[in-house]
Amino acid sequence: MDEYEYVERADPDLPAYQEGTRRHFNVIDRYTWANEHISGIVLDVPCGMGWGASLLTNAKAVIGIDNNREALVKARTLFPRTIFVLDNMRNVNLPDACFDSIICFEGYEHLERGDQYILIEELYRAVKPSGVVLLTVPIAENVGDWSGNKFHLYEPTLEEVEDTLEGKFEIIEMTKPNVARYRLRPIK
Repeated sequence: MDEYEYVERADPDLPAYQEGTRRHFNVIDRYTWANEHISGIVLDVPCGMGWGASLLTNAKAVIGIDNNREALVKARTLFPRTIFVLDNMRNVNLPDACFDSIICFEGYEHLERGDQYILIEELYRAVKPSGVVLLTVPIAENVGDWSGNKFHLYEPTLEEVEDTLEGKFEIIEMTKPNVARYRLRPIK
């Protein structure tokens, strides 16, 4: 992996994520918000190196899924109390309606536009009818805008994100500075 990829994955051992940095603040802020809304068995997808999953103190149990073997090796070493699974967020190989809460922070934009619909279908399938999904997505101002981040395959507009949610999730809360933060309830 190159240095940029490690910066793209939240890793508390890297200088870019040390306490006092903007990236450190963002991770802590998002997972503090998550702890206010999660309960029970929680899925964190994509979980990267597992730091965020380790911060979910209000969960009964946490399963982290990522498609990067190296990241999960490090996650298992750093956070042995969390279950980490090598899998793909477009096809989560877990039973239907098995999670009380699902977190998908900054993963949506790592998929092509068509696969973003598949991700939302998977989150919908995996969350219990009484569950909650927390989703964060960097938002493009205009269709086709791109930040230049080589790991972002498609950065959607707010309207495009909400189009993928339609008919699957009710938006309970949404805030948007430059990253949209959604709290969703499945429509089942």
